[in-house]
Formats: sequence, structure tokens, C-alpha cells
Amino acid sequence: MIKISLKHALSITLLSLFICVNPANANADTGETLQKLYHMRTTSIAILGDFYMFSGLEGDSRYSREIDSGIKTFENELASLTKDGHPDSDVAKTTKIISDWAAFKNLLNTNRSEFLRDGFSNARLVDELGKNATTLSESLGDAYKSLLAASNFPISKWTQYTRDMGLIIQTVTAEYAARSTSSLGQVMVLKINEGGMDEQAKVFAGLLDQLKKAPQNDKAILKIMDQVGVKWEFIAKSVANYNENAVPFIINSYGDRITKNLEEIGNHYNETLQAKK
Repeated sequence: MIKISLKHALSITLLSLFICVNPANANADTGETLQKLYHMRTTSIAILGDFYMFSGLEGDSRYSREIDSGIKTFENELASLTKDGHPDSDVAKTTKIISDWAAFKNLLNTNRSEFLRDGFSNARLVDELGKNATTLSESLGDAYKSLLAASNFPISKWTQYTRDMGLIIQTVTAEYAARSTSSLGQVMVLKINEGGMDEQAKVFAGLLDQLKKAPQNDKAILKIMDQVGVKWEFIAKSVANYNENAVPFIINSYGDRITKNLEEIGNHYNETLQAKK
């Protein structure tokens, strides 16, 4: 899991932002913002993983398109948080999110352009890209934690499990791509996974066991939960043995599917909790 830094504390503006004049909308706005911050975080990590796939697979155009799609998704959500008149308009402005995203995107485009021009990756710039990705993730994580603490917004523990798992699966996927697709793998990895893939795989499996204890009140959600378990079981051995018979395409594809499934599950349990309020 990407390490969380608390160095970039939010301003008083953010701490009071969600004590709104219109309290009826406060919870809905806060819940939506928390979800966006989480989704932006997984999206930025997925973009990093797609770059590793792009460069490691000789400029595969599929992953170039995935990068562009991820950039569009991130920027649409960032715009929705910063547009004038929106109750969340100060979130990105009172953190380093905007500047961190700009730095990450600029370096991402530089790396991609240089690879297309030269046919190989610049180790130093790839190293910087990984560092920028971690910094951006920390800023988004700080904003999420601070907003959650300041608003006292109720998050279902099952939802939080799915979000923790989503971050883990994306970071594991990105590191797997870095290690298995390129001779630059050791340079690329950096500090993206605290404790390494092996440790994070254990944490993911433990959270999955906890998630299976969630109230079984929706057959469709239980089916999706089973699918997460099956998909994870399918790739877990490959993650543990990344130096043997590497299958980066499968890990990347399944990682994205698991993340989407987890988001569906998390949304269900949080909506269920809010309905009881």
C-alpha cells in the first residue's frame, strides 16, 4: 500500500469547508467528495501501472489509450471538486493535489514522448515519475483522511475495507508491471508498496476474509464479492512468484476488474448505512 504522509496538513478552510450553510446537503456532498478522492487515488496509481505496461511492452498503443483515459477521468473529477460554486471548491486548492497532479502529468507525458522517440525509457525520469505518483497519492490520502476526521461523516467499515483493498490491488498491479515487463523494473519500483508485494498480498487476503463477514443482504453484491475472491485466487500465486512465468497482461486486467468490483461493493454498503441514518 502506498505510504501515507501527514506532512501536507490541510488548512483551516478545509476543516470548516463541510460545515455548510445548508446542512441537509452536507452529508451527501461529503460522501461524494470522499468517494471522488478515493477514486482519483486509484486512478492515478492505475495510470502509473499503465505507463509501466506501455514502456515495458514496447510502446503498446493499448496502454497509451488507457493512460489517456485515466488522465481524462482524473481531470474530470478534479474539475468537479474545484469548479466555482461547488461546495467542495476548496478541497484541491487547500492541498497539494493540483500542483502534484500537474507535476505527475507533465513527467508522464515527457516519459511517454521520450520512449516513443528513443525506443527506451530514461531510468532517471522513470524514477522521478514513481516518486511523483507517490507524492500525489499521499496528497489525495491526506485530503481523504482530513475530511473524514473533520466532518465526522459515517463510512461503513465494509466500504473502508473495499477502499483499502482497492489501493492495495492497484499498487500491487503497478509494481508487478514494473518488475515483470522491463529491465528497469528494479528502478521503477521505488517505495510504491510498503513492505513489498508479498506483504501487501497478505494484507489484501486478510481484508478479503473480513469483507466476507459483511451482512449478506444482497445476492447481487454477494455474487460480486465471490467474483473478487475467485479473481484474487487466480492471480495471487503469480503475484507471489513474479520472477517466474510473468503474466503482466493478466495481472493488469484482473487488477482493474477487482478494483471496479470492490467499488461496487463499497458503494452498496455505504448506501445501506446512509439509508439507516
